[in-house]
Amino acid sequence: MKKALTLLYFITLILVFSSCEEKNAEATKLLDDIREYYEKGEYQSALDAVDSLRRTYPEAVSQRKEALVIFQQASLAMAQQNLAKVDSALQVTENELAMLKPQVEEHRRQGVATAEELQHYTKLRVYRDSLQGIFNMECAKIKYIHKRQEENEAVEKSSDKN
Repeated sequence: MKKALTLLYFITLILVFSSCEEKNAEATKLLDDIREYYEKGEYQSALDAVDSLRRTYPEAVSQRKEALVIFQQASLAMAQQNLAKVDSALQVTENELAMLKPQVEEHRRQGVATAEELQHYTKLRVYRDSLQGIFNMECAKIKYIHKRQEENEAVEKSSDKN
């Protein structure tokens, strides 16, 4: 009976260890996919895959550490792309507002401003303000990501010294 229990114990251990190796191989495959997405510029896919890695393989610590670096890089790249788009739209809107403002104000003074003209001008100002809010948010996001990257580098340097 003791021999049977010992044999069963060793078989269980072998199965557990082989299962861990299999999971690490799957996590490594997913990490390879994450790298590929990032290199192709498919940042949202990379972020989604990192999230999947975190949820599915919580024990794959080394893969998750590397995925965190890619997550930060992909988030930064996406924020920079969004910032460029918002900045372009903001500049166009600012120029349009600058051209319309003298005309709208003159029409107001003369009392000939139409409701459509005033409404268009007001909507344009609201749109500019929302773009400015998005612009500020993206700048803050970029700043935060840079700060986190610096913190991670400092932690790595201090762990390398030990």
